[in-house]
Amino acid sequence: MIKKLKEGERFTQKSFPCSQCGASLVFCADENALRCEYCNTINHIYPPKLPIYEHSLDDALKSLETSPKVDLSKDLKAKCPSCGADFEIDSHIRSTKCPFCASPVVTNLDIFMPLAPESLLPFSINQKEAKIVFKKWVGSLWFAPNSLKKFTEADSRFTGIYLPYWTYDSQTHSRFQGLRGDTYYERVSRTVYVNGRAQRRDEMVPRIRWTPVSGEVQRDFNDVLIGATRTIPRKLADSLEPWDLQNLKVYDDKFLSGFESEVYQVALDDGFSYAKEYMSYEIQEAVRYKIGGDKQQITDLKIYHDKSTFKYILLPIWTAHFRHKSKEYRFAINARSGAIKGERPYSKTKIILAILLGLSILGIFLFVAEQGGQFNQIYIELGNF
Repeated sequence: MIKKLKEGERFTQKSFPCSQCGASLVFCADENALRCEYCNTINHIYPPKLPIYEHSLDDALKSLETSPKVDLSKDLKAKCPSCGADFEIDSHIRSTKCPFCASPVVTNLDIFMPLAPESLLPFSINQKEAKIVFKKWVGSLWFAPNSLKKFTEADSRFTGIYLPYWTYDSQTHSRFQGLRGDTYYERVSRTVYVNGRAQRRDEMVPRIRWTPVSGEVQRDFNDVLIGATRTIPRKLADSLEPWDLQNLKVYDDKFLSGFESEVYQVALDDGFSYAKEYMSYEIQEAVRYKIGGDKQQITDLKIYHDKSTFKYILLPIWTAHFRHKSKEYRFAINARSGAIKGERPYSKTKIILAILLGLSILGIFLFVAEQGGQFNQIYIELGNF
């Protein structure tokens, strides 16, 4: 998995020309293949039928300690394979489109990285379908400002992008000490006042009996998914789960044609630290279940990881951003399932109008109730008369 930059190897760019007309091919989610946007020629992708490997985390981290460090803090110079124009590309972008002719450009940026993706999930939802998903989502939002609804009607630019992710497997063994709390009831006599007179009453008051406990918990984790991007907020990236990782394809540059993609920006060890936080939460839940009782306290917990493995994969999303009152909001769509998550603004004007409408309805209701009471009183008086 760990590779070294070969002597003389350089940063290059490529595209995939159509066999019929020579135009650049782009990946089509509808066809699960490359398609020419000019003559509609379909070029199927045949990735090798290889297993999706899990790699030893310990071995990779040891190799990374001695691998050469490359500074990718500066943007890179790229040349479009179609029109020949020179342009700059962000240091973390693996594939993009030429800003001059919009042709897809796939680079070999991974030559600078000690780790390269070996599998991915291709796009299965196209841009048109993504816009429909977004429009439905906006329509379901209460108090959305009109600017957001106008954004759905405009020819808004959705970006299809492959984000880097780590997946981690780990066999864990945990030892714990804690307290088990069992509820019991104790009869307590209290003084209460009824109509100004003191009375003694017995009440059953709940108490907790704490008992020291200790034990062990075994828990195996599979495909704990950690986003390795810093382009979109971690909370937003994580909210797009679940992913159908059982359908991962062996990596091929052709899947990237027409989309943006990134190299990882969260290091392998940092990603595992995030994964261990998730595992720790799940393990604590398992410990509380094993302690049992009505309440639990964990006073000491030691977690040991064994046979930890990882994969470096790419997952597809559609994303866009919009501005409302000088603040930027982002959303993302899982380009496999169509699940959408995002940040949303609220219209203060609509909220105030809704409150005023609610108060008006309440006022009318109270007025009608009051008038109804007066009518009943008149009816009673007439009856008495």
